[in-house]
Amino acid sequence: MKKILLFSVLLYVATYSQKINKNQVYDKYLKNGAYQGSYYNPKYQKYLDSALVLLPKDPYLWQQKSMPYFKKKQYELGFLALDNAVKYDDEYYTYHSYHAFIKCIFEKNYTDAVNEFDALIKFYPKGIIMDHSYYFYKSLSLIQLNRLNEAEENLNISLNLFKGNIEPHFLELFYMGIICYEKEDYEKGIQFFDKSLKQYPKFSDALYYKAKCLYNINQPDKAFEILKKSKEFLSEKYTINEDNAFYEDYPYQIKSWMVDNLIQQMGVVIKQR
Repeated sequence: MKKILLFSVLLYVATYSQKINKNQVYDKYLKNGAYQGSYYNPKYQKYLDSALVLLPKDPYLWQQKSMPYFKKKQYELGFLALDNAVKYDDEYYTYHSYHAFIKCIFEKNYTDAVNEFDALIKFYPKGIIMDHSYYFYKSLSLIQLNRLNEAEENLNISLNLFKGNIEPHFLELFYMGIICYEKEDYEKGIQFFDKSLKQYPKFSDALYYKAKCLYNINQPDKAFEILKKSKEFLSEKYTINEDNAFYEDYPYQIKSWMVDNLIQQMGVVIKQR
């Protein structure tokens, strides 16, 4: 009986000590360790491993361990760590939503992303991750799966989710324009690109797809002028400006060669008229 009591006391002390020392662990191994260098420095992972020895069920540490792998496109290694963050998360949405976001933007596993966001939406219909709603990322995934009607339905929900309180984001409006473009509803697509450009006038991606819409409704001269603006603003880095766009391209994000090729094609057509 005494041994059982002593064991219980020691277990309590160990648990209590771990809670008290959590901030100390963060300070020592994150603030004054891993965060002092680059994600790409091998020492980063060593600091995280040391912290996890002390706090093996800490979801934040597992998520922090996963990040450099994703940024280096080592997705399998990243998910080995991130799966543990989800496993030990006592708040359902916190790391599960990050997991779904990574599936969509980094790994580009759109079927899994849709399934994960569906599960999240059931519990948190107004959930946000990386400044956008779950419906937004679900819609991006559906666009990439060419499930355009479902994508439009979900993006409409996202556009109206906080109606009256928050203005629709220019990126939401841009992707609604993309859906219209893919459905060959070019005039409606132009309307959404214009709404996006009203918020972000130098948005080269929106200008590029607006030009393509104009070209498809037989306005090549106007399309050509807008395309030249797209080229100018893209050279000045006015593109999709999400934080993680530095590491991964977002769906339909343009490249300079895309603009150059289209300028050449349109130029040839205009000269032949």
